[in-house]
Amino acid sequence: MTPQMASDMAQTSTIASTVVVVTVIAIAAFVAIGLYRARHGAARETSYRVLAERSADSAHAVADELKGVRDELGDVRQRLAALEKLLSQIG
Repeated sequence: MTPQMASDMAQTSTIASTVVVVTVIAIAAFVAIGLYRARHGAARETSYRVLAERSADSAHAVADELKGVRDELGDVRQRLAALEKLLSQIG
């Protein structure tokens, strides 16, 4: 083996090792990014779920309040009708 061939083999070995190391680092980086995105997505999903539950609770509270207002309005209408009837009898 000539010294030139030995030098070429050493360079090839260095290049191959560098390529392997860069590939492993790139794969590790992609896995880390994927894990980060998954955790962040799960946290957002949890936040959205909590927000949806609070929104549903608020909607139920508003519906209950609206039902109370409707009942009161019905009572006021009945009283007004009774008052109109009384006034028509008097006048």
